[in-house]
Amino acid sequence: MRDKSFILIPSKKRYKKINLETGNIELFSQSKDESEKIHDIMLLENDKKHLLFRIENRELTFFITSKCNHHCIMCPQKLDIDSQDNDLILQRVIENLYYDDLDGICFTGGEPMLKMQFIEQVLQKAPERVFITILTNGSILPSELILRSDRVKLCIPLYAPYDELHNKMTDSKSFYKVVENLIKISQYETLIELRFVLTALNWRSLEEYARFVWRNLPFVQDVAFMGMELTAEAHKNKDILWINPREYIPALQKAVSYLDSCDVTAWIYNLPYCLFEENYQKFLVKSISPWKIQYLPVCSNCKMKTDCGGMFFSDVGEFEGILGFNSKEIR
Repeated sequence: MRDKSFILIPSKKRYKKINLETGNIELFSQSKDESEKIHDIMLLENDKKHLLFRIENRELTFFITSKCNHHCIMCPQKLDIDSQDNDLILQRVIENLYYDDLDGICFTGGEPMLKMQFIEQVLQKAPERVFITILTNGSILPSELILRSDRVKLCIPLYAPYDELHNKMTDSKSFYKVVENLIKISQYETLIELRFVLTALNWRSLEEYARFVWRNLPFVQDVAFMGMELTAEAHKNKDILWINPREYIPALQKAVSYLDSCDVTAWIYNLPYCLFEENYQKFLVKSISPWKIQYLPVCSNCKMKTDCGGMFFSDVGEFEGILGFNSKEIR
């Protein structure tokens, strides 16, 4: 029942306990016992705590909805599982956040733009120094309030340089709408990151994709090429999606090199250092959330481990037979 459900919102020295039904607030001092401290936003029900939203390195990851207007075949999230109290929880959290304790807020989903009103509320409440990142599929144009903000970055996937393949991967007909919206967004000062998830279906188009971006979307801030997380839909479709990364690394390096030569910033997410030639390792980002990172025994003595992003824990079984050669060379 709502009147017996509470949201716990932390700050360094205290935390708020908010009654979900009434919105009534109680303040408590943080425990001196580190293991008892509230670090993330939690839901308290029947004296049991459940994670709602993570706060890490002063950045809040706001999983705003699991609903989506796409059905990407490699989506790592379970879709359409919002609780009946989802919007009320969001409202209570937004009203009571300790915004001064944050440097950044990342909205993710599902499709965050389906809950655009909550993003607008946060923009109006958070101090100007708090940077806002929105992971959106790009098919819904953000509002003027969002687009006119100079502290917003939109991370938008474009999985291929042509419509048929992008639409197949998103189970939609959105390619031209996404490109149209990208061009509209470019009229503002909003930062744009394109995202390309590497799969067996689209890796052969990597070099064509790099040329497409430079010729048609040179205004983007950066391009992120991303290793796949094998959970949810991606795991269901593993047989058609998974490919040994060693097969696409040469093409990926050429795509990154081309964009770099055109002064378009390129990054590589979610893949370990040892798969790449040394002069391409500068493009790798340690991007996997810490609770999702896994390393293999072969990584234990590698001198690059502290900088390497490792792999998703869901991908370990696939990587066990892949790593070994280059990882030994860079020890």
